[in-house]
Amino acid sequence: MEIYNMSAIEIGELIRDKKISSPEVIQEMFKNIKNENNAYTLLTKEYAFEKAKQVQNLIDNKKLKSILAGVPISIKDNICTKDIKTTASSKMLENYVPNYNATVFERLENEGIIMIGKLNMDEFAMGDTGETSYFGDCKNPWGKNRTTGGSSSGCASALAYNEAIFTLGSDTGGSIRQPSSFCNITGFKPTYGTVSRYGLICFAPEFDQIGLMTKNVLDCAKTLEIISGYDINDNTTIKMKPFDFSNIDYNLDGLKIGIAKNFIDYSDKEVRDIIFEAIKIFKKLGVTIEEFDLDILDIAMPTYQVLSGVLASSNMAKYDGVSFGYCDENIGNIQELYIKNRTECFGKEVKKRIMLGEFALKDIIYYENALNSKNFIITQFKKAFLKYDLILTPTTPKTALEKGDNTETDTFLVGSNLVGLPSISIPCGFTADNMPVGLHLIANKLNDELLIKVGVCFQDETDYHLKKYND
Repeated sequence: MEIYNMSAIEIGELIRDKKISSPEVIQEMFKNIKNENNAYTLLTKEYAFEKAKQVQNLIDNKKLKSILAGVPISIKDNICTKDIKTTASSKMLENYVPNYNATVFERLENEGIIMIGKLNMDEFAMGDTGETSYFGDCKNPWGKNRTTGGSSSGCASALAYNEAIFTLGSDTGGSIRQPSSFCNITGFKPTYGTVSRYGLICFAPEFDQIGLMTKNVLDCAKTLEIISGYDINDNTTIKMKPFDFSNIDYNLDGLKIGIAKNFIDYSDKEVRDIIFEAIKIFKKLGVTIEEFDLDILDIAMPTYQVLSGVLASSNMAKYDGVSFGYCDENIGNIQELYIKNRTECFGKEVKKRIMLGEFALKDIIYYENALNSKNFIITQFKKAFLKYDLILTPTTPKTALEKGDNTETDTFLVGSNLVGLPSISIPCGFTADNMPVGLHLIANKLNDELLIKVGVCFQDETDYHLKKYND
């Protein structure tokens, strides 16, 4: 029984039906994890085996009823786990052990879901190739010299190599959806505020959102039901009950999707062709498709870069080696301590973003212009959603980049973060050289259920999400 090939729900059903136990599942997963792809920064074997015994006992005594009880999950290394190292793949936090759990992790534990490891990422989630991690970059099985994308690089790599069942990542400007596209994974960024950020090591708090990277949309839906909902510890969460997707009507007749034509025109020809083939599937399902121009393409990325840089420069100020984090003992005074710790412990990408933020604040006109641009982007999305239920674009204009290539590939994604919209990347085809392509759907705020509905219908009609690199 190849557990690692199954979805989270499939494994949960096997455990519920007593065809396999949770400890056996955990054992099979660790047997399969070689980590030659460098996806994990930490494997939590002792924790996982002990937790699996406890969870199985609760399942046997009918005290845990979640379909995901006993299933192993892997978690991005910027989500705090009590008494378990959480590094944000940085030298600054290389030995940081939190004394509290992130809300999402606590909610997963309460449902009997078992963490098997922490996943590699771009340092402090700053990067879009997975190459800025202090612990080295991850491998993408779809291309020997291709990046996994970032910053949730470990999530994508672990899933693509069948070394994870489902994962939690974070998305500040495309960090879930872009690596999902590069590695043929399903990636879901919920509406901002529907999932608590308490315990997430922040990059840009106004844009950061914890989300899912999984093998299919149904796993996203079931996990989102568990981790969503109001959290008293996070005042940016919406006062709402957790999502409940159990009564979705999967009929797509009458649905209207707007295709952001200028986004598609900006993409490589092979990506465009694959997207247009995917659109045919939606038409077959009864969806009305129209092309329109979403006039944010030229301003979304610079707006995001300025605003996220400002937020990052402020947010990173606390990493000085005084309260926590790395501290060089060979220092003479407080000024030297600040300079030496931050110089030694921040990578180039983190330093670049801090300096960009400081520059934007020094000449305030850049910051003010970025805020005006953000308001314009909000207006453009509002206009689009008056006419369309969903907006469709490619996830990225290109397939996975060659290592060392710094071409911008988050251009289509940052708008969702600037506005706080839910969005999903779904595998939708492969290029001639067998590189995966992702289809990106954006919904209006709190319309997460519609993305689940459309995503499930698309995956019922296709098998792109089931294909592995060695098929």
